[in-house]
Amino acid sequence: MINAIAELGKYEKANNPNISSFDIWLEDSYDETNYPHLLLIEFKKEKNEDKSDFLDEDWKWVFNKVDYREHSTNLKSKLLYKRGSSRGTDKTPTCKTANNLAGSFNQKIKSWFSQNQNISFLDDNYKKFIKMIYAELELRSDEIIEEIKRKSENLASGGVVLTIVFVENGEQKFIGDYDFFSKFITEESKVDYKYSKTFKKSSFSENKLCSICNMKKAEVYGYFTSLKFYTVDKPGMVTGGFEQSKSWKNYPICIDCALDIELGIKMMDKNLVFKFYGLRYYLIPKTTNKKGKEDIIEEIITYKKSQRINDKDRLRITNAEDDIFDIIMEQKNNVTFNLLFFDKPQKSVFRILASIEDVLPSRIKQLFDTKDFVDNMIFFKENKEGKQMFKFNFGVLRTFFPNNKIEGNHDKFFLEITQKIFNDNKIEYKFIIQQIIYHLRNCFVSEQFFWFDSIQSFMLINFLNNLNLFRLKNKENKMDRQFYESFEIRSKDEFEAKAELFFENFKEFFVNDVHQSIFLIGVLSQFLLNIQRTERGATPFRSKLKGLKMDGRDITALVPEIIDKLEQYKSNYYIPLENLISKYLISAGDFRRWNIPIDEMNFVFVLGMNLSKYFKIKLEEKDMED
Repeated sequence: MINAIAELGKYEKANNPNISSFDIWLEDSYDETNYPHLLLIEFKKEKNEDKSDFLDEDWKWVFNKVDYREHSTNLKSKLLYKRGSSRGTDKTPTCKTANNLAGSFNQKIKSWFSQNQNISFLDDNYKKFIKMIYAELELRSDEIIEEIKRKSENLASGGVVLTIVFVENGEQKFIGDYDFFSKFITEESKVDYKYSKTFKKSSFSENKLCSICNMKKAEVYGYFTSLKFYTVDKPGMVTGGFEQSKSWKNYPICIDCALDIELGIKMMDKNLVFKFYGLRYYLIPKTTNKKGKEDIIEEIITYKKSQRINDKDRLRITNAEDDIFDIIMEQKNNVTFNLLFFDKPQKSVFRILASIEDVLPSRIKQLFDTKDFVDNMIFFKENKEGKQMFKFNFGVLRTFFPNNKIEGNHDKFFLEITQKIFNDNKIEYKFIIQQIIYHLRNCFVSEQFFWFDSIQSFMLINFLNNLNLFRLKNKENKMDRQFYESFEIRSKDEFEAKAELFFENFKEFFVNDVHQSIFLIGVLSQFLLNIQRTERGATPFRSKLKGLKMDGRDITALVPEIIDKLEQYKSNYYIPLENLISKYLISAGDFRRWNIPIDEMNFVFVLGMNLSKYFKIKLEEKDMED
């Protein structure tokens, strides 16, 4: 994946020739709302103005004034801003300050010159210059601070950026106009690649092959960590053993490729970030064809910016307006896609949550085809106000793997299942059932209306099963087309045959007479609850369902109680159903030998409750209404 990110950086450079190495490392100090003002601490030559050499010994630089300038993003390369330690200096003598101007001057400007008087990568002349500026700052500190305060008094609201400027031959120049100031950016950045503050060890080598460009380079580095795809503090991650200094062998990266990767990350932040149910991910295309790579990147960027993202009727597999998957499936299989899920809780912190690699367009198309198949199954064609209520997307999965205060944070499992769906890896059926019933129990005991979530759970397992992700033994390749489009029971005589047709078409889930009897008891239970709600405005029989934690004994014991209640209400219209339940229970045998997990029993029972309307006999239902 890191190679693909480097390719994005090369693409960005090719399409933005004005981008320099410094732009990649720099941060933009301009912020129209928070940092709109720029105060310039100006120095000028005191004598021998005819001398043209910036570092000629016959002159010295002296403080002249504090100047004001309206800030602009166009000054990024002039200001060379890059954040450093919050309690120390920044990387160059340019800093942001919200209110404490005097403190920022002392801590960020004057201290910077004090600490860098003998920096190793500068020659003696530049060191003398830094000492000269520091001496002047030290001497004139009170005057400079007073000038800064006076200039800031009449400024509108917003923070201030402080920096140093120099006047040469009547022209005001910024620190970015001098190459030696730029070294504080390049050298500091290189240090981060070659030296670990954690391990206090260097890891780099000379005249070795870079793992990205496969070319021999003067230096390659071992601590490039802008994206933490690997660590160097665990056995097995470091080539040559548990010695961090040799980590450059693990993934050697040259400075040019490091810059490409840095630029690729910036390009992704700008153009390739998408939303996924409370999470963010980078969509990273990968192809060996240069023209194809450029085409797909341009298409994604154009697509994201276009008005198509607001088209409510277009095909989506997520609920995000920036859903990009429908354009991915239109590509050929000469390109693959990586989905890098991440979190940035703070600006300086980057966490990879999950990495889904090498997803083919044909796989995305398969997901859409399966979604279309499930969406149009009769049990999910429910309409409300002319709109279909159930359409599969990854939000259905998110329902049962949420991140909320009641059920907890299930992001990890949600992403793991998502990865398995995209990569066609096996998913444990029992695990999905456990998560579903956990969610449905919460709904049930809090007396929430859980019919919608129950139908969604059935939709989810059908989606996963039709992708053959459960790898179930009884997986059927095709569903009866007539059953797929319509399912109703019109008379007592066809009740048993229609029920068996239902079980036959879902025999992966209703494996034997045990599952079938539990499902039908769920159907009968819901019929009773419906009658109680009509007759009494309440459903006291719910308490008998034990919060959906029933075992085999509990479920079988429900049948005589339900029949007795129906008789009491003079509403026992369900003799064919009761007869079929008895038949299946006899065939199922002793409940102590059912050997089915309680979670699965209760899930099957819940499905029966919430699919019960399909097991009403239509002609009898009409007679009851008359």
